[in-house]
Amino acid sequence: MAALVQTARDILVYRQKEGFLTVAADSLGGFGMKPGDAIQVAPELCGRMTVRVCLMETLAVGAIPFSVTALTCNEREPTGARILSGIQAELADSGYPDLSWGGSTEDNVATNMTAIGITLLGECRRLSWRLAQPGDDVYLLGKPAVGEEVLANLAALPTPRQIRQLRENACVGDVIPCGSRGIAWELHVLEEETGLHTRLTPGFDDSILGESAGPATCAIFTSSKALEGFSGSVEKLGSLVRM
Repeated sequence: MAALVQTARDILVYRQKEGFLTVAADSLGGFGMKPGDAIQVAPELCGRMTVRVCLMETLAVGAIPFSVTALTCNEREPTGARILSGIQAELADSGYPDLSWGGSTEDNVATNMTAIGITLLGECRRLSWRLAQPGDDVYLLGKPAVGEEVLANLAALPTPRQIRQLRENACVGDVIPCGSRGIAWELHVLEEETGLHTRLTPGFDDSILGESAGPATCAIFTSSKALEGFSGSVEKLGSLVRM
């Protein structure tokens, strides 16, 4: 029987007889092309951004995705099909075009607002987390954004490939995507899981720490030294010290 591993991260982790199973999930509502949507955006992008959150949470702990379930609370055609197209495109762009699929659509009643939920399963022999050490620096990849800010900065958003690149770097300890609770919450998670304290870099703009990071528009990570050859927009946030 799988045993739940306690974590404050936005992912479920189960210890199995051999290795670990991860369950990442995210939802979206009010973004789309329907009359009731607060922000008008292509359904394909809705699918992309929602599964991106799940991918980033999964890859951040060192797991490899193998199955995705997409629940679309709208009709199959055209909204559901367009959302699924976006999900498939994001999976392919991230290097996972052949995952097993499941899902459902709402074809019994008409809907006037877009809503979706995605669950992503992953697995690994060994988790890559809780590795940060005293003296490691804490970096911010990307910037917090939500709503229209996301649409205006799509090209600058962190990607699952970048998260995997960080995870594969021997200097990197922990990687934690940030969501609607903001950078401050994920720093709390980092401190809780490592028993260390984050000392902010003098001059760092701490006003952004409480801002929503929407669909994982930024991530924090620790490293024992500055990264070379990394393509993302990275800023030193602070360093880890003993409490």
